[in-house]
Amino acid sequence: MLRKDSEVNLIQVNHKLRDKRNHFKVEEIYNFAYEVLKKSGYPEESAKVTAHVLIEADKKGIFSHGLAGGTGLEEAVKRTGLFTTVIPDAKPEIIPQKYPAIAIINGNASPGHTSSMIAVELVKKLARKYGIAKVFVKEANHFGAAGVWSEMIANGMDLIGTVTCTTSALVKPMGDDPEGLDYTKGAGKEVRMGTNPIAISVPHNKGIITVDMALTKMAANYCIKAYKTGEMLTIPEYLADKNYKSTLDPKEFIGIKDGKQYLKGSIFPLGSTHSGYKGDALLRMIEIELAIAGGSLEKAEMGSRYKRVSLAFQAQIIDGLYTKEEAKNRVGELMKDYESKYFGPKTRWSGDRSIKASEYSEREGIPYSHGQIEMLKRAAEFVGLNFDEMIQSCGNKQFPSVIFRK
Repeated sequence: MLRKDSEVNLIQVNHKLRDKRNHFKVEEIYNFAYEVLKKSGYPEESAKVTAHVLIEADKKGIFSHGLAGGTGLEEAVKRTGLFTTVIPDAKPEIIPQKYPAIAIINGNASPGHTSSMIAVELVKKLARKYGIAKVFVKEANHFGAAGVWSEMIANGMDLIGTVTCTTSALVKPMGDDPEGLDYTKGAGKEVRMGTNPIAISVPHNKGIITVDMALTKMAANYCIKAYKTGEMLTIPEYLADKNYKSTLDPKEFIGIKDGKQYLKGSIFPLGSTHSGYKGDALLRMIEIELAIAGGSLEKAEMGSRYKRVSLAFQAQIIDGLYTKEEAKNRVGELMKDYESKYFGPKTRWSGDRSIKASEYSEREGIPYSHGQIEMLKRAAEFVGLNFDEMIQSCGNKQFPSVIFRK
């Protein structure tokens, strides 16, 4: 049961979601982000793709991974948090291939968005030639919302895109230990694994369906954003404090000292204390697969310049048995079967709200909270620019919480 102070905070947060928010046109906020990144030392192409991917997350309502999220513009220009290891002008390198449908890229510590764009284009090219392909990126950095990349693979409506990655260590391994901790509730003494998301995008006859999820209770960025905007969390058994007890206070998970983020607690694996051993197993398997493709054998540490993350991009053709149109129609029919027989037209598919949020953002502008705008202002100020002189709100409008609620 939530503490009384948490219940009060929940009411306050829900009230905030009904408030009006300043909206910003997509093109204008993109130009703002691009200029800030350029001024901070990002080369032109890296600035373009980084701004694009961060704003794509915001358009979809994935604010935790957007411009003012936990790994957004401020972290990029200040080289803090998961962006600490980024070398903006580094060049990714495609390693000579051993097998035609498998490629490995050395990110060389370049921005994760830069190496990911190269990987996406390469994996699509290989899959269209060989039917299925996979591209790994080692010595990589954080790449934003995984679903943005899986949809890039699928947006030609002829490929299924699957994307995974490791992240900085934020999760304690579960299992028996010499102290006899309960396998389903106990945890190791230190964090070892990342939140290691997986995203899958599949084309169908009316669009693309996408699932994008961390293999923890939720992604870390949601908490980091809440910490920086001064909000309390509302989801139990998402964060653990230093004693591995559930907390709703981001300040019991993360702190900032001398401008750098450091961990106090950890994140529960998917399943938390009820069936967390399943999430724990999935987290480990992603790290194992990526280790085979050059990923670090040691945990990736926030702020470490030598223990970076790894990325993986897979593309698979949809016309292995049927024509492309037949394959997309079959997916559509399967979705219709769920809707018509087992729930009804109001059943929600993964990614439905993101589609509506993106349509709203293109039409009305992206709605940012006061706390998010302050983060963007700090990022601009850090490189000697002024947010208010660069961009103006296109309206202070009611925040459509039903669309943007995750």
